[in-house]
Amino acid sequence: METLKVEDFKVIFKEIGKLMNKNKEYLCKLDGALGDGDIGVTMNTGFSNVNLVLEEEKYDDIGELLIKSGTVMSDKAPSTMGTLLAFGFLNAGKSLKGVKEVNISKLYELFTNIAEEIIKRGKAEVGDKTILDSLVPGANAIKTEINDSDNPSLTNAIASAYEEARKGMEETTNMKSNKGRASRYLEKSVGKQDPGATVAKLIFEGFYNSIKFNDSK
Repeated sequence: METLKVEDFKVIFKEIGKLMNKNKEYLCKLDGALGDGDIGVTMNTGFSNVNLVLEEEKYDDIGELLIKSGTVMSDKAPSTMGTLLAFGFLNAGKSLKGVKEVNISKLYELFTNIAEEIIKRGKAEVGDKTILDSLVPGANAIKTEINDSDNPSLTNAIASAYEEARKGMEETTNMKSNKGRASRYLEKSVGKQDPGATVAKLIFEGFYNSIKFNDSK
């Protein structure tokens, strides 16, 4: 699998939805230690509603699908994380308008556009103990596959992105929160895994699980 089509994205988003549902209580527990404790509920609600719409409607291109996903996320999960992801999906969708197949370069563009919009809206950067500390390493792993491989592979890129996102998520445990509600905890936030970074890891995991399943057929 060296390109992802509209139907592939529907499968991926469905897998992400399953992961958010499975990890709902875990996410809420993480968020309860640093925020208001509802991130698991809002992410489950957001992706559940996104998937309901994606199942019902037909999309001509990836950009259209992402824009719709962002619109639904904004409406159904109006939390901080839901809003940031909504704007991220909308930004990525605009950049991929008219694109019917996403290759490795377009996948990097997709995640970069999500990250750039979250940086813009959230006024955060890598190291602030946020979703970016998992999202950006995942995106950078795709870029590394493009630049360093003689024969860049979309499948390998997604696998590497998932692994780097997981590492980034784990590394937030040693960071101090500098943004949002969690910043109130200052040094007390050290030792606690960031829930936003965990959400990004689950998104990459959804991509990884989906391509792994498809490649095994």
